[in-house]
Amino acid sequence: MKRILLLIALGVSMGTFSQSPNSDTIIFSRFPAETNLQPETVFPLKNEYVRKIYVEDNTITTWSINKEQGYFFRPYNLQGQPLNNGYIGFGFGQYEASGAISGGCHRGTYWLHDVASRKIILASPQKGSTDAVTLKEYDIPEFYYSVSLLDSLQIIGTGRYDAPEKLHRIQLPAFNILTAYGTFTTPPDRTPVNTWRESFISFIFNHPDLPMAALACRFTDQVDFIDLKTGKSRVVKGPENYPAMFGSMHTMGKDVLERTEDTRFAFVNGTATKKYVYLLYSGNHEVDGAGNLNSTGKKVYVYDWQGKPVRVLHFPNFISCIAVNDNDSILYAFDTDREQIVRATLQ
Repeated sequence: MKRILLLIALGVSMGTFSQSPNSDTIIFSRFPAETNLQPETVFPLKNEYVRKIYVEDNTITTWSINKEQGYFFRPYNLQGQPLNNGYIGFGFGQYEASGAISGGCHRGTYWLHDVASRKIILASPQKGSTDAVTLKEYDIPEFYYSVSLLDSLQIIGTGRYDAPEKLHRIQLPAFNILTAYGTFTTPPDRTPVNTWRESFISFIFNHPDLPMAALACRFTDQVDFIDLKTGKSRVVKGPENYPAMFGSMHTMGKDVLERTEDTRFAFVNGTATKKYVYLLYSGNHEVDGAGNLNSTGKKVYVYDWQGKPVRVLHFPNFISCIAVNDNDSILYAFDTDREQIVRATLQ
């Protein structure tokens, strides 16, 4: 039976953190530290909506949803000058994508999961060349809300409609499910099972080197930390620990989640380093005319890979995505209010 450890506000505010060795669920009410960031402009990026940014050496690569740019991924130098045309073009042909929920960069390989075309596209820029890129693509015949690349032939995926497990580890190109991780709690009375599972729909962030993954929920402030080697998981809830609020409707032969005026968006973006998981938190409700308030935020929640809450980072403006350098000293973000790539020092 799961044992739940409740961290009282006083203990966490003093920086203490304890848990029973057998606990697999943690509830906390306050981060032990908070920091107000003072970001500076790196370069402007007008008429863009940046979903993700990736930082390597003196290059900032953006994943943009602006189709006019021609490519999803575009690398820039620190002065904001494009280094080449980009990687993975917009379209419906081979090695092209028409839209994607999941995308990322794993050890120099950029990838997108095109849910419409049911495939994943990999783009590996060749070192020493500004334009040469190796492209691959594999079929993803089943719908997953979020996937993440583990290596050139393995992915993990979450949010599959008919799956009783939270996460699948999948071998490509055969699309064999190697391992299933995590189970859902029993749904409340009169709540359809599949709608209940969908209320925990999450974004995936995996450790750069170790077999660890974090599932950050969209509709409740919950993060699942899963050891991909042992299968052990830890659920971390807080600091508000509010339940997902939603309706249910039956359409096209299945039960699906319906957003209501009470629905809140929790985690909307993030990144991971060897030390920490950084999650962009929204907290905004589902309302008409909210615009990008449902996909941006001003707070970044930081956890270590054991699930321990570390601190909250506060931005003065709304941001849509974040990236952190390898030594966790600088955080980059896209400021949607001012349309700029910005950075802030982490102390």
